[in-house]
Amino acid sequence: MAAAGADRGVAAGNSPLVRALQLAQVGRVRAAYPLIAEALRADPNDSQALQVLGYCYQQERRWTDMLTVLDLAAQATPDSPWVQRNRSLALRQLGRIPEALAAAELARTLDPDDARNELARAEALLRGRGTRTVLAALGATRRARELDPESVSAHVAEGKVQRRMAEFGRARAAYLEALRLAPDDPQALHGLATLDSDRGRAVRASPAMAGMLRTVPTDPVAIRAATDNARRALWLLTDLGCALLLVVAFLVGTSQEAIGSRPLAAAGGVLVALAGAAAVLALLRWRFNRLTAPIRALILANRYRFSFVTAPLRLVALLLGMLLFTLGPHPPVPVVVVGTAAVVVPLLTLIVRWRSRAAVEVALLVRRCWFRLRRLTSDG
Repeated sequence: MAAAGADRGVAAGNSPLVRALQLAQVGRVRAAYPLIAEALRADPNDSQALQVLGYCYQQERRWTDMLTVLDLAAQATPDSPWVQRNRSLALRQLGRIPEALAAAELARTLDPDDARNELARAEALLRGRGTRTVLAALGATRRARELDPESVSAHVAEGKVQRRMAEFGRARAAYLEALRLAPDDPQALHGLATLDSDRGRAVRASPAMAGMLRTVPTDPVAIRAATDNARRALWLLTDLGCALLLVVAFLVGTSQEAIGSRPLAAAGGVLVALAGAAAVLALLRWRFNRLTAPIRALILANRYRFSFVTAPLRLVALLLGMLLFTLGPHPPVPVVVVGTAAVVVPLLTLIVRWRSRAAVEVALLVRRCWFRLRRLTSDG
């Protein structure tokens, strides 16, 4: 998805190259290469042919080859902002961020009124570090939106910058505006879906993830993001189940203390444990069915993977622990050990997960306040 926003406005007026570009745009890159080779045989320094070849390499994510041909195109047409924009993209993908930023700056100098040059600069800045670079990226995306208010890419880039600043409400608004302009834009759908999923709100992210998969069902980045979200959603649902089963465990202990007879206490404990477990499982099944179909399918498809199967196993462990403790007030030591472990391990995972989530939210709050303060001081 990283290269989906590159522009393609080259090869005008050159029929074989126009055809080559059209083929590349619909994914038939291999069919485009002979047409480009024909043009380059006639003129090895044909800038348009080199640009179309660079776009083909971009489609195949051959970043080093893309940079090589665009460097040649830049020598032939040093005043082309298109070439410099795409050089910036290739350099960015190769991790050469200072050079990517320099290329984007040159593109902006060559054509200061093209929003795409501002977006190339913003993307390069976002690969850097420090408050100033993020604020500079924010300025670039806002300039891009001023130059082209209908640019989907400008709103998507704005969402990325706002996420870096932990301004999640503004990021959501930017992604939604992009989707208003282009409801099936994969970049905007990916941004909106991961906005919630990356913060641990996988259930809320489920509809956007489903929309993203409908738009780009075979994209590896989309599939990976949706699979991660499915795993997170499963863990959230089983977190809820663990919390409820711990309440049931408390009720089991309370009911056993209230009954004087050991056989009756054991029977009552088993009854409460099984009834509570059945109610919890019914609730989880209802919540699971409310997830979107693609997320449910991903959970089922990955149910035997370690990171997936361990989530529901916590529920099994808690139920086992409760049933073992119903054997009586003084069960054998091995039973106590197994039962305690079956209850304590899920409890600890629950505590660690939610403490970590709370720590992340605090860190994000600090980041948000920091950027707001810096913006106030810089504006002042």
